Order: sequence, then C-alpha cells, then structure tokens
Amino acid sequence: MTCTKPQKKKPSWSDVKPAIANFERRAAFLVEIERNDDPEAYLFKRTDQLNGDNYGGLLPLAVAMENTGRHLCASMLYRALLDSILRRGQTKTYTHGVRYLRKLDALAPSVSDWLAIEDHATYKDNLQKQHGRKSSFWSRYQESKIDH
Repeated sequence: MTCTKPQKKKPSWSDVKPAIANFERRAAFLVEIERNDDPEAYLFKRTDQLNGDNYGGLLPLAVAMENTGRHLCASMLYRALLDSILRRGQTKTYTHGVRYLRKLDALAPSVSDWLAIEDHATYKDNLQKQHGRKSSFWSRYQESKIDH
C-alpha cells in the first residue's frame, strides 16, 4: 500500500482577503499567487490610500508591477514613494527619490493611456513647482543624468 501525500492547495483570494488587514499586504498576496491583473485593479481602486511612507510595502509592489509590465501601476507606486520623500524633505533619502524619478522617466514612454492619472510630463512639472526649492534633490537629479 502506498501512501500519497495530499497536494497542498494554494489559498484563494476569497479565503485570505478577510484575514489580511493592510491593503498593501493584500496586493502583495495577489502578486505572490501570480494573479497579476488583480493587484493592479485592487491598487487602482485604492490610490487615495497609497502612503509612500510605507516604503517596505510599496517598493516591492512597484518592482513587481514593473517586472510584469504594469508600468502605469508601477508609476503610481513610485510616485507615492517619491512624493513622500519630497514631502518629508530629509536630504538623506533624496538618493532614493532621484532613483524613483529616474524610474518614472524610464517608464513613462511605455504608458500609452494614463487613465485618470496625470501624465508624466505634467506630474514632473508639478513636482518641480511644489519642490523646486529643494536644490539638493534637483542637483542630484541633474547629476544622475551624467551617469545614464
């Protein structure tokens, strides 16, 4: 008599959703179970809840969305991270902000429909208007052009 080990069933979204309180963790779970359209739709419905201060939750999602070709969603997440950095004005984090703005520059040409989100050129113009006096950030951004 042979014993076969029962197959472990991956948990479904409906099984897990009530148990996961943080919406960013819910989106991360959808990425983890490779339901790539679902986290994007889930995040689009909750753009007002994106908090760039939650670096640990948003950055992996941004990278996952970028790696799966979800460039609009990745842009939305990188923007939240960048907005948080510039809002807080801590120069020690500007290097990360410059990297996110470079990511946004690179992703923008691949987004053909910005839906209800302002396009990259408008976003960047507004960013410069709001944070133009943060010369340390903008000089790092200009210097990073030399490296690319």
